[in-house]
Amino acid sequence: MGRAAAKYLAMIDIDGAHGEGGGAILRQALGMAVYSGQPIRVFNIRAGRERPGLAPQHLKAVEAVGAVCGAQVRGANPWSTEINFAPGPLRSGTWDFDIGTAGSTTLLLQTVLLPCLCHPGEYEFRLIGGSDVPWSPPADYLNWVTFQALRSFGAAALSVRRRGYYPKGGGRLLTRLACSGGGEVPLELVEAGEVKAIRGVSHAAMVLKDRRVAERGADAADHLLTRLGYPVQIDVTYSNSVSPGSGVTLWTESDDGLPLGGSALGAPGKPADEVGREAARELMGAMEADAAVDRYLADQLIPFLAVRGGRMKTSEITAHVRSNIYVAEKILSASFEIEGTTVRSMR
Repeated sequence: MGRAAAKYLAMIDIDGAHGEGGGAILRQALGMAVYSGQPIRVFNIRAGRERPGLAPQHLKAVEAVGAVCGAQVRGANPWSTEINFAPGPLRSGTWDFDIGTAGSTTLLLQTVLLPCLCHPGEYEFRLIGGSDVPWSPPADYLNWVTFQALRSFGAAALSVRRRGYYPKGGGRLLTRLACSGGGEVPLELVEAGEVKAIRGVSHAAMVLKDRRVAERGADAADHLLTRLGYPVQIDVTYSNSVSPGSGVTLWTESDDGLPLGGSALGAPGKPADEVGREAARELMGAMEADAAVDRYLADQLIPFLAVRGGRMKTSEITAHVRSNIYVAEKILSASFEIEGTTVRSMR
């Protein structure tokens, strides 16, 4: 639906203070608005945070999703707590966005996933910012867990050209998205897949190479995971990052189910071995839950579940799951039910 048609639709109000009151409601609302062609007003933006309103990474998300659809936007100013967003038609092409801080590039990408994977076209995003930073999916998780879970919607691939850690960011990501153009089959994500192997990446800034930070993280994770009896392969990489940092991201591989993921980030004073063990314990917890979807993927799938219908069983119903359901029911007229840790969407 184009901009002209959107003018005649009633604007939908989204309360950014709903649930955990963070930036996820804004990002999800923007993506769903573009997908549906529905104009929205988001108010109380990030009301639950110490400093409410649009921080630099949230402003850049508004700019990015607005650019790919030629949206009319009001209120997109630093620390604004309310915006009006009227989307236009989605446009294929190559897009460059520099967050300018260590703000998460993967969260920015989450904003455009639904429209770009559900509308015909090919899209390339060249992003600068944080690739592996707190409170957001690591780049490898997005590529090897999220994107794999969305294969029925289209092709998605991400490559990390340079890691970006807190506080300076400077990471460089290249992401390509292309809608497959087919598929109305409801999602049935209930049974956990049979794990065949465990893969992962242990990464660090080049300045930490002499201390073997990435190797130590990989070895510590491998030490715990090999006890499970599966083949384990964890790649070790270093990057000329502008800030020191490290991390470990792990995921399962199976023939009949979605990948499960686990990750951990390094921090000053945190041993590299503990980073690896933390990521391994998180993955092991997801595997022990006997669910098809881990708790970090579950909220990311809510918009796609709203579009297709179906159900998913996750290891935990998080605040982000509930917040995203609120937005999907408002914008996409979806209807959700939660029973235990199973979420069902009726179209």
